[in-house]
Amino acid sequence: MKVEIREPAVSGTFYPDNPEILKQMLLNFLDNAPLFNIKPEAIISPHAGYIYSGPTAAYGYKQLLNLDKDKHYKILLIGPSHFVPFNGISFGYYDYWETPFGKVKVDKKEIENFVVKNQNLPITLNTIPHQREHSLEVQVPFLQIVLENFSIIPVVYGQVDYSIVEKIIADIKADREDVIVVISTDLSHYYPYDIAKQIDYNCLVAVENEDLRYMNICEACGKIGMEAIIDYARKIGWKSKILDYRTSGDTAGDKDAVVGYLSAIFYRG
Repeated sequence: MKVEIREPAVSGTFYPDNPEILKQMLLNFLDNAPLFNIKPEAIISPHAGYIYSGPTAAYGYKQLLNLDKDKHYKILLIGPSHFVPFNGISFGYYDYWETPFGKVKVDKKEIENFVVKNQNLPITLNTIPHQREHSLEVQVPFLQIVLENFSIIPVVYGQVDYSIVEKIIADIKADREDVIVVISTDLSHYYPYDIAKQIDYNCLVAVENEDLRYMNICEACGKIGMEAIIDYARKIGWKSKILDYRTSGDTAGDKDAVVGYLSAIFYRG
């Protein structure tokens, strides 16, 4: 049987393709991020090129160091499709996901179990939406640095109600401590710096207060995923915390047209 490997699409552009350079970059980001005494159930993480969003992403991934190093974790990766328009959700039904650090196992059994139980949902195992998609890819090297033993469950969504994405979280995450959810999103795109911060403020309030009403005036490419995790966290009683917010104007870009980046954590109260 042929082994299906998802090869990197943005290695060498969004992040270094040299593993030593990549490792030093990520360790530097992580060294500059604080470690809180919070055990994550889910995080929200940005997905731009590392020089832009890496410092913010490190805030969320630093908290995964609070997880049990001896336990195997299943990382439910959820992000938007930027290049392939489609209705519904697409599981990355590969055997492995490759990065400059090596291969990560995809938990196909978790995918199969969900699909069998939810045949009425708009689900596909077609991997075309994953082939060029960066929203999940850029999360994986961070995971490889902070976790020793994990597999991934990759989910990309197209046009779909957030309740469908929330169903995936509710079924696969449920109350399991061995499943950690990563919601991939950037915030507003290409506004002047001050205007971007005003728009993004609504996204931050939505997360911090777990209040979907503010999502109506939040602009984010991963808005559906954000809505799903906010609603699920509210229902299950998790708390939330904004870890970091900045824009490309704060990191490696000019301030005339910026992209917003958010790192947040959801945890048991």
